[in-house]
Amino acid sequence: MFFSLSSLLSVVFLCGIFIVFVWLYLRDIHRMVQIGIHSILIIIGLLALRLIFPIEFMFSTSLASEHIMPFVYKLLHTPVIPFLTIMDVLLMIWIIGMAFAAFKTIRMHILFRQIIRQLPVLNDVHINKILQTITHDGKKPITFQVLSADFVNTPMLYGFRHPKIIIPAVELTDQEWYFILKHEVTHYYNRDLYVKTFIQLLLIIYWWNPFVYLLNTQMDKMLEMKTDLEATKHLNEYEKTQYLDCLLRVAKSISIDNDYNAYSIAFGYSKTSVLSQRFHLILGLNKPTFIKSVSNILLSIFLVILLYFSFVIVFEPYAIAPEHAAGTVELTTESSYLIVNPKGGYDVYINHEFFATTQEIQDSFADLTVYNTKEAALEAEIEN
Repeated sequence: MFFSLSSLLSVVFLCGIFIVFVWLYLRDIHRMVQIGIHSILIIIGLLALRLIFPIEFMFSTSLASEHIMPFVYKLLHTPVIPFLTIMDVLLMIWIIGMAFAAFKTIRMHILFRQIIRQLPVLNDVHINKILQTITHDGKKPITFQVLSADFVNTPMLYGFRHPKIIIPAVELTDQEWYFILKHEVTHYYNRDLYVKTFIQLLLIIYWWNPFVYLLNTQMDKMLEMKTDLEATKHLNEYEKTQYLDCLLRVAKSISIDNDYNAYSIAFGYSKTSVLSQRFHLILGLNKPTFIKSVSNILLSIFLVILLYFSFVIVFEPYAIAPEHAAGTVELTTESSYLIVNPKGGYDVYINHEFFATTQEIQDSFADLTVYNTKEAALEAEIEN
């Protein structure tokens, strides 16, 4: 395994295409159901991991690029000033941008944590009883603190070791409390905050890449859908509609700050298209036709193949191998010309030395000047 400019450019290019395809793919709820929410999350996770480690593996295959990669390499190695190329400048901008993005994220996290510490804890008997009911069947006993905050308008989960569920200052019924707390507790047990942190690291590294921000949006959506399914899997049809009513009520008031959302998990999702998908997913209103099922399966196969290519394909600038280059020459109009051979064909001369005889003028010989004799070629050079 090793890192190279070719591997970085190849990974960024292929993963960019893949992210766009994922975005188009996930616009159809039937496709999500066809391949499965968990499978999609695994695929997105592998894609994010590939971006974190844009290295060339031992099993990678190099594909020679005759035009694009040589042009990119030449451009990046173009000097701006002595001893400083375009690539050096871009690398410095990248590093400075990463440092700024990391500083901004850490600073916002510290400020938010300070605010959280000042929030009042809700020690309501009904709330504590609901939490005990929810956590009783949890994977391990965890104590959750429920906090009330005026500056948020959607419930959210915060904290790894000492999780806190932050609730906006609104009146909620016992059933709404159950749905919201169940949703956030499910996020915690699924370790979704770790996934969010990993994606945030990706955003810091690739702060300049719009496709990574698109990937972050898709990951958020899939995490919410996965949590919806787990939080409602034991509910009957009526309870599911009540859950969706609660989700809709929360979504109507969402204007959450994205900076907070970087290291927390929110209950609502304000986009109408995403809400519609969550409704269809929970209620099971997704029964594709046979033709659409076949189409979705083919698209899913293509998705997996594209992900596979991002791991094994590396585009390299086309170059002649050294062992072959030693026995080759370059034919240019400045150093080479053709002389008519009396026996037929043309003699190729390089720097006035005989090189070979060709029967036809084609390909690399097409631009060379044709003379009747070597003396005529020498006279023409003197005149020029």
